[in-house]
Amino acid sequence: MTESQPAAAEREPTGPFFKSRRELTGVARSIAHKFAFSLEHYAWLARHRGIPAVTMDLLQPQITPAPFDIERNRILANLCRQNLNELLKRLRPPAQVRSALLTAEFTLPDRLTDDSEDAMGRTTVTVVLTDEQGKEWAGTHVLERTLACE
Repeated sequence: MTESQPAAAEREPTGPFFKSRRELTGVARSIAHKFAFSLEHYAWLARHRGIPAVTMDLLQPQITPAPFDIERNRILANLCRQNLNELLKRLRPPAQVRSALLTAEFTLPDRLTDDSEDAMGRTTVTVVLTDEQGKEWAGTHVLERTLACE
C-alpha cells in the first residue's frame, strides 16, 4: 500500500451515496437474491432435519437454529454480510442500519423420500433492515423450486 492509497477499511463508498433511506429496500432485496441462489446446503439441512426456517443476523455472526450454524453455511452468511457492509457504506450519514435479519422459509415435502428426490417446493428468503429511526425496510426473493444438495 502506498501513501496515496487508503487502507481497504477506510475507502469511500464504491458508488454514489443513496438518495434516500428508501433505497434500503433494494439493498435488502439484493442480499435476499444473493442468498437465494446459493442456499442448496441450507435447503438440504432443512429437508433432512425437518426444520422449515433458518434465521441469521447479518450484523452479528449468528445463525439459528443451531444445526445450520456450521462452517459451510457460515461462508455464505459471511459473503452476504460483506456485500451488505459494502452497500451500507453508501448510506448518507447520519442514516445507519441497526439490525439486519435474513430469514429463509422452506416448504418441506409432505414426506421425505429417498435421497434421490432432493427437490423442494417454494423457498422464501426475506431480509429486513432496521434503520436508526426504527423503520423496517424489507426485501424478499421467492424460489418456486429449490434443489437441496449436501
